[in-house]
Amino acid sequence: MRLLIPKGVADQARWQSIVDLAPGSVRFVDPWQLTPVAPTPAQKTIWLNLDRYHAVLCVSPQAAKSLEQALDTFWPQPPAQVRWLCNGPQTAVVLRSAGLTAVHPERGYTAEDVLQLKACHVNSGDNWLIVKGVGGRLTYAETLTQRGAQVDCIEVYRRGLVSAQMATLALLAQQSDALWVSSEYLGQQLLASAPAFWREWPGQWWVSSPRLAHWAQSEGLQTIRQGQGATPEALYQLMMSVA
Repeated sequence: MRLLIPKGVADQARWQSIVDLAPGSVRFVDPWQLTPVAPTPAQKTIWLNLDRYHAVLCVSPQAAKSLEQALDTFWPQPPAQVRWLCNGPQTAVVLRSAGLTAVHPERGYTAEDVLQLKACHVNSGDNWLIVKGVGGRLTYAETLTQRGAQVDCIEVYRRGLVSAQMATLALLAQQSDALWVSSEYLGQQLLASAPAFWREWPGQWWVSSPRLAHWAQSEGLQTIRQGQGATPEALYQLMMSVA
């Protein structure tokens, strides 16, 4: 099995150390480009008033880096009463460097996994802050609002894809049996960048969640296999199941 994995350079070594234990071969391509958003006066006001929030949730390592920078700029000591949450261990590493101990799921690392944490219990009227990129899913804000929270979002970076790397993915896919997709945005952009190629591509679409499996089915993609989370361990298990 020849597997193609779109993954940021910073994560590739960790992923490779785990998935290399499974039969087959893997190739990595980093298609991502993350651009910081210039801070606005409204964002500065949010950072200056972090102590009014019951909980702050970082959705990615990039979001955590922005929070770390804001704390360095505006807070000699992080506000003690705030509950810190994040999506997974890689984001938690960044937050620990800022002196924060963040709660995250033990496995899965999706928005749905985070929202199942006991730490995501909401008392009516609690103030929550979500630190995120521009756009993206609204699952956190919508669910927490439904639970009775007052939710603010601060968008600190813009996520994009490098066109040359998207072309590289299509080129390498011609010599690959499967493609790992853990982002609906990436999947959508692949189909938009080369629809004739990807819709006729004979390889397998490996996805990380039921939500992505539903998306792939709705797009009419063939041969979909679902993993149990967007982690290297989950991908390893998927690789072993088809070995």
